[in-house]
Amino acid sequence: MSEEAKAKVRNIDYRAKLQLFRGVDTEEFFGDTELNVMAPLKANRGIVFPYTPSIYVSRAANYGTFDFKGSNYPLHSFINSTPPMIPLIATFTAGSKEEARYTLAVLRFLNVMAQADFGEKAVANGKFGAPPMLMQFSYLGPFGFDRVPCILTDWNVMFSNTVDYVPVEHDTVGFQADQDKFASSFGDKNVTYVPTDVEFTINLQPQYSPRRIRKDFNLDDMKKGRNIGFL
Repeated sequence: MSEEAKAKVRNIDYRAKLQLFRGVDTEEFFGDTELNVMAPLKANRGIVFPYTPSIYVSRAANYGTFDFKGSNYPLHSFINSTPPMIPLIATFTAGSKEEARYTLAVLRFLNVMAQADFGEKAVANGKFGAPPMLMQFSYLGPFGFDRVPCILTDWNVMFSNTVDYVPVEHDTVGFQADQDKFASSFGDKNVTYVPTDVEFTINLQPQYSPRRIRKDFNLDDMKKGRNIGFL
């Protein structure tokens, strides 16, 4: 490999990323102020995992079974294949003010990405009933996970009592405008505490569009190193 090619590889970010698709209005999604709780994710349209996550991947080929009376060997008939789920176990830390803000932003992002639009305001802006947004997951390289379209099926995190918690300043637009409507049990509504060390479990399910599967998937191309993005 030439020095130029080596330098190019070194400059590529191979860290795991869970992002919104390009074209999403990031100003609308993440807000237009740097104090917004999810502002640290805005530049990359989502999460860039600071530490290498653990991923366990398995794929299944589904077969039906035909049984024959008196036979010792049943016949298996192929039904379909399902793409693997992508379970992530990821660590985040808050050793600095920036890391603490990032961890809080990740918490809020995952919470948002598992919910649909609902309520009177969603009716007014035409988003009522919209499901959680589709995301893309990238990691390792073209034959690892390359912009795999996915949905967030579930996530969990434990707030341990064995670590310290640090304060994070953020903007809570609307709280000061209507104290009764946005009542809080905390005197300072612009500070939330986050753990200095926390582990997330995030489960993603690949979600390819019917058109892409029909038009772009080709097993022969996959054998030859094409069809990048398909698992």
